Amino acid sequence: MKNLISKDKIILFFKGMAMGTADLIPGVSGGTIALILGVYKELIQSIDSINLKNLKSMKNQGIMSFWTNINGEFLVVLFFGIITAILNLSFVIDWLINEYPIPLWSFFLGLLIASIFLLKNKIKRWDKSNSLLAIFSAILSFILTQMTPVNGEIGLFYLFISGFFGIIAMILPGISGAYILLILGSYSTIISLIKKTITSLSNLELEIMISTITKLSVFALGIILGLRIFASILKWLFDKEHDKTMAVLIGLMIGALHKLWPWQHNLEWSPGENTKILSKPISPFEYQGNPQLILAAIFFITGLCLVFILERKKFNPPK
Repeated sequence: MKNLISKDKIILFFKGMAMGTADLIPGVSGGTIALILGVYKELIQSIDSINLKNLKSMKNQGIMSFWTNINGEFLVVLFFGIITAILNLSFVIDWLINEYPIPLWSFFLGLLIASIFLLKNKIKRWDKSNSLLAIFSAILSFILTQMTPVNGEIGLFYLFISGFFGIIAMILPGISGAYILLILGSYSTIISLIKKTITSLSNLELEIMISTITKLSVFALGIILGLRIFASILKWLFDKEHDKTMAVLIGLMIGALHKLWPWQHNLEWSPGENTKILSKPISPFEYQGNPQLILAAIFFITGLCLVFILERKKFNPPK
């Protein structure tokens, strides 16, 4: 029992919960949290190891060999934490975004800024090509986060596509998977499906439960496929071009900074029949309402300090 529930596994579980919580919030990337908590590269490598070669090894060497080769214990504990957070915190995150947006965004802004400085120090040699890659990826990230959500009916195929592209963003630091789902117009549908699943399970409403679980399963299938394909690409990039890959990730995070700015002003734009809403960062002194400057400063500093504390303490479970 001691081996089943060790201190390291508990820590890893809570890291997964932190990633799952971030993935629920538009503007925050679970990949950023994975980088902060020191599990990003191991996650990518472990997912990439789920391949045909290791699947074939089960025939000759048994399932335990396959389990070891894919770092199964790490993946199960981490993803159990992610799923636990998504299922249990959907209501809470929705409430925080609506009721306490300024402290919430201030905290994540602090996390992101501190992470950028720490990641820069992990690059062995910062040359002109790295600078250009960081600038290009920052521009790309900025453009993506400026896109406005689309509206329309969400079918099963669209749910699959949303899962496929959403997970790519979720494991890329700086690009929020939840925001990509917003852009695709499926964020509210996914959150609603999660809520309906939880409610139907508690009330034993079998018909609703089957319908929602079917739709979430299609979405999950897109996630699994996108995660597997993109993990291989990222692993290759880390192995072959570590510094350039890190420069791109830093650029993606820089380009998303404006989206986490706590004080935003919504602008309505009507390019045709549809009215779209664009958010624009503004000074807290121009904010209509209580800017909560002291509370924002406290949460911003907390986010900054948390990253440096985790880095100093090397908050990583041993392999």
